[in-house]
Amino acid sequence: MFPIRDENPKPPGFKPKVTYALIMINIIVFFFEVAVTGQFFEFSNNRAAALFYEWGAVPACIMGESSITIQQIRVSCPDMPMLGLLSSVFLHGGLMHLGGNMLFLWIFGDNIELKFGRAKYLGIYLVWGIIAGLAHVVGDMYSPIPAVGASGAISGVLGAYLVMFPRAKVTTFLMMGFFWRMLHVPAKWYLPFWLLFQNVLPFLIGGFGFGSGGVAYLAHIGGFAIGLATGYLYKKTHRPEYMYGSRYGWRGD
Repeated sequence: MFPIRDENPKPPGFKPKVTYALIMINIIVFFFEVAVTGQFFEFSNNRAAALFYEWGAVPACIMGESSITIQQIRVSCPDMPMLGLLSSVFLHGGLMHLGGNMLFLWIFGDNIELKFGRAKYLGIYLVWGIIAGLAHVVGDMYSPIPAVGASGAISGVLGAYLVMFPRAKVTTFLMMGFFWRMLHVPAKWYLPFWLLFQNVLPFLIGGFGFGSGGVAYLAHIGGFAIGLATGYLYKKTHRPEYMYGSRYGWRGD
């Protein structure tokens, strides 16, 4: 189920500048990775490994280890390994990794930015990414493998979206063999389906740490959970701005 867009109205003239900026920063960092590694579709050489160990979230280093063993070679941890929880949010393992994450951020991030406001949204997005990284660290405390990607922070966006816009529909491209079809699936069904079948079940089958394909499922689950909590807190402390059935849709301040 490949998301194309969401059917969620926004005020005329609204521009999600923080969402655009986050996408641009991720793309710029990606091309920096390309320049460093000399690779494009997948960063897998020694230069990529050095970059990820320096700026990724390495659980063993974050838990206080001064060095880690990589392929029987002892390597020193970065001077500030906790910084990797933040910097890893802007690194990706290849083109498909970046493309999938930015697609979800493009579709779901604008409405969350509208609700929280630009400054608060940026801060919460980064906090979601850090908490998602910590969830991964807790699940595999002494792993020497660095985790990278915006998936944890974007999972927070999806969790908040589920609570705040459960009735919004997601235009989805469904492909099952030769059966192709466009569907309009409410977020209250699409996002739990995404969480369950692409994260929870693979996590339960694969156990803690990285699953098949090098996916840090617990980071996604942790990010989604904190996003749910944040969205729930927002709904409890704010009145609804969108008036279903009203002439123009939006209630003025």
